[in-house]
Amino acid sequence: MEQTDPLKPGYNFDAHLVAGLTSIIEGNDLDFTIDRPGGMKGYIINLTIKGQGRIFSAENAFEVKEGDLLLFPPGVAHYYRRHPNCSNWFHRWIYFRPRAFWSDWLNWQNNQHGVFVTRDLEPEMMTNLEPLFVDIEHSAKSDNPYHNDLALNLLEQLLIRCKTLQPNVMSRRIDPRILDVVQHMSQHLNEDFSNDELAAMVCISSSRLGHLFSAEMGMTITQWRDDQRITRAKQLLLATNHSINKISRMIGYSDPLYFSRVFKRIAGVSPKKFREQIS
Repeated sequence: MEQTDPLKPGYNFDAHLVAGLTSIIEGNDLDFTIDRPGGMKGYIINLTIKGQGRIFSAENAFEVKEGDLLLFPPGVAHYYRRHPNCSNWFHRWIYFRPRAFWSDWLNWQNNQHGVFVTRDLEPEMMTNLEPLFVDIEHSAKSDNPYHNDLALNLLEQLLIRCKTLQPNVMSRRIDPRILDVVQHMSQHLNEDFSNDELAAMVCISSSRLGHLFSAEMGMTITQWRDDQRITRAKQLLLATNHSINKISRMIGYSDPLYFSRVFKRIAGVSPKKFREQIS
């Protein structure tokens, strides 16, 4: 039988966003080691709110306590449990597949064996962050219209706040012209734009825009747009009964075959297979 509880082994994290609270008390049914040698396809952000946990083992082991944040990138091994010298470990967590323009927010300064770590949050910051974890969990589980959009919006707020906690955050800011281009494309995702049109909008040359965009975002304008369109297509495949051809047109691809090729390249499966996997 398929596991439906994300706190238990065997749960398939196929959703775009899953959130929860893991309350581990010595001897309870959650008191076991999470062991995923290959990591996961998405990110997990984790906030310890009580007790202590131990991450990894042997010479790679390190401890986390109340006020510590962890961010596991895709593909990084997961191996963690309650610290043996502490009777409990309560931590809030969110599993998510990021949007392309979040890349800078997901690069923290302190990295321990592939896991980003931010330690010793002040009580005031805990007061700001923990309610976001709670609201994201409630929104993700809600049946209300636009609950996915609301959860993602709250997650963006959380990630930005976490990024501002990094000691080196002032050393790199995204160029405001690139932010203007990203915002414009996000609001008109189903439309096509030439680099010349986008460059004119921010008063620079097309070649300058291309170099600047790649430097700031780590991908080309076309790659970024395709990534955002496929993210939107996944949401439509999950939330509607629209045909794949209609979804292709809704997000800006006039050729459904081309849309399917782009979708498979980014998502790893065809739109049809993706819908079958989550239905």
